[in-house]
Amino acid sequence: MILEIDMGNSRIKWRCRGESGSLAHGILTEGYQGLLAELAGRSLTNVWVASVLDEGHNQTFARWCQTHFHVTPEFAQTQVQCAGVTNSYAEPRLMGVDRWLAMLAAFNHAGGPCVVVQAGSAITADLLSPTGKHLGGYIGPGLTMMRRALEENTRRVRPQPSAWAHLSTDPGTDTDGAVKGALTAMALGLVARAQSELNLASGSEPALILTGGDGPALAECLEGARLVPELVLDGLAFACR
Repeated sequence: MILEIDMGNSRIKWRCRGESGSLAHGILTEGYQGLLAELAGRSLTNVWVASVLDEGHNQTFARWCQTHFHVTPEFAQTQVQCAGVTNSYAEPRLMGVDRWLAMLAAFNHAGGPCVVVQAGSAITADLLSPTGKHLGGYIGPGLTMMRRALEENTRRVRPQPSAWAHLSTDPGTDTDGAVKGALTAMALGLVARAQSELNLASGSEPALILTGGDGPALAECLEGARLVPELVLDGLAFACR
């Protein structure tokens, strides 16, 4: 069996796959040690990892895998070209591997031009042409990060988490509603700009593919958006196989 891991800044998404497909999956918020209980009784042949963390952390995790699963993990790397996608960065290693893997999976899901949005700690929007060429992208603070910036840098703006069950761009009649409307509009504006840019560049309506923790909430506000919760994990199969 293959263990696939998306190791982000705030959580770990994992999936265990066999020949017949996905056997188990989940999300960990308290570190990778929780995998021991999740994978009890399973025998692993490979561990594929997408990590945005530093090299010291990755090496510690590799030793942990060798100790507990007797497998040396393979860490996906951002490349010049893979699975039909061509990187635009002059130094591909400087692109976050999660963005790269999401693009690999999204282009192969869409089969054509697409805007790839990851809505997590940051919001990223990447543009892929009909031939899979990366035409550039955007990186901005995620919804939670923007809320925290208001809380930390203003005296009286304290949006309540309960107000964020559903996003809306409606003008607010209280502080919570005003903050939610503004931040939602900012996030959707970024996505709309990416769609417009790619539409002009490709001459066709691009697919819109979303992933990340805030992906479901944003997808409700975006007509035609395709939500793929395990997009980065899907990309590992292209980068590591």
